[in-house]
Amino acid sequence: MIFKPDFSKAYSKANDILVFSKIISKFPYSTKKLIGEQPNITCKSYNQAHLYNVDIEAFGSESAVAIQNEDGKTIIFYNQDETRERIRFSTLHEDGHIVLDHNLENKDKDVYDIYEIEANYFAAQLLMPEQILREFQRRGKRITKQFLIENFDVSESAAQKRLDTLVKTTWERNELETRFDDIILKKYLTWIDSVVPRRIEDFYLDEEERQAERERWWNGRYLRGGD
Repeated sequence: MIFKPDFSKAYSKANDILVFSKIISKFPYSTKKLIGEQPNITCKSYNQAHLYNVDIEAFGSESAVAIQNEDGKTIIFYNQDETRERIRFSTLHEDGHIVLDHNLENKDKDVYDIYEIEANYFAAQLLMPEQILREFQRRGKRITKQFLIENFDVSESAAQKRLDTLVKTTWERNELETRFDDIILKKYLTWIDSVVPRRIEDFYLDEEERQAERERWWNGRYLRGGD
């Protein structure tokens, strides 16, 4: 059997968090607080691992690792000696494994590689939402590595990978995904405007879109015979 990364699932799970999180109001934000917002999960540094009788070296990860306690709570331990940008990405990467229900005990290398790709995509979507980047492009902004680094507090490597996924990961959005895209853009509109202000022509386009939506609603209401 050939396994492929489920980008749509990772995208949707990240979007759920972007929509409902009370921590995120703009970018960048505290990833540790975001993870702490989720039930039964928290972040601690490697320096604190001994307090939980955890031997980090036994897990072989230099950046971060997620461990479940006997009481069912999950702790994401991160390497405090790494850069802030690296910590932000690696903690959300581990959170992605949890949210996406990855079975990390599976020793199949192909499956593990798929899990890694999905967790990376999940983290990238939370740190640099595709909907927002597309909106910047629609406003005439060229998305570069430096732009992502300065506005989203990510590493050069994470910025480059995000640029790559914008090109490679395309699929037909279903109605629910499209609706969430709109909600995300509305939620973060103030921040979006502060980074890349709307052009005059954008206001005309927005009005055209609203009019088209009104017409679709009216036509649907007419076909149903009214309310």
